[in-house]
Amino acid sequence: MPDDLIERRAMDRTPGWARTVRELADRLELAQAAWAEAETEAERPSGNSPQDKARSSQALLAALALSRARDAALLYAAGSALQRRADGRSAPLRLPRGRVLPSAVTPRWWCMAVTRDDAGIWRSIPQIGPETRVGLSADNPLVLEAAEQARLLQASLRGHRTHDDHYEAYVPGGGLDRIGEGRSAPPPAWLGPKTGRKVHAYVHSTLGTRVRADRTDEFDQASRDRHAVWERSRAYGSAVVELLRRAG
Repeated sequence: MPDDLIERRAMDRTPGWARTVRELADRLELAQAAWAEAETEAERPSGNSPQDKARSSQALLAALALSRARDAALLYAAGSALQRRADGRSAPLRLPRGRVLPSAVTPRWWCMAVTRDDAGIWRSIPQIGPETRVGLSADNPLVLEAAEQARLLQASLRGHRTHDDHYEAYVPGGGLDRIGEGRSAPPPAWLGPKTGRKVHAYVHSTLGTRVRADRTDEFDQASRDRHAVWERSRAYGSAVVELLRRAG
């Protein structure tokens, strides 16, 4: 579905939440299509020449950036629409567009900006609770599904925020075939664990960085939750569409 169709639908002045739900469903469809295109691009073989490899690399970067921008835009729109409905306010005239450029143009500078800060998705993680205030019973399956998806997104946010906490600085021992081995180099206690690790590794360039041996399981879980945010954003958007559609 092209962006200009969404723009035309957004100009629809039909009152009520039906138009908002329809526009949100369009956003979901765009996000799902962009993700499918990124998956296809990742599996597409590149040529052997440097030019072919460069084109393939840029095409993959653009597909991934657009997919992430679509996911972030969907999540922000879904969360804001659900919060507005829970607060008893009227339907918005149009949903926020997000960081997708008109006609889904993907210049390299935009792709790099989107990739660098994950399209701002971490600022759009919804809270748990608004889904219970849309006029449906708390044990309604649609309410429970929206709450579960919000909970999973909160887990992704925690994984993002705590990801670096599982590392430590260390003094390498052995050769290149023994990377990661050596003794720990704890930073000064007064700096705190996160700041101390970063400052310590910066000041002492001979130090390496590795996952702490006693935090491996937590690191793996945080990494899984962090990387799952894109899939979870689409699942949350789908849950909100169905919830608002039922709530009317």
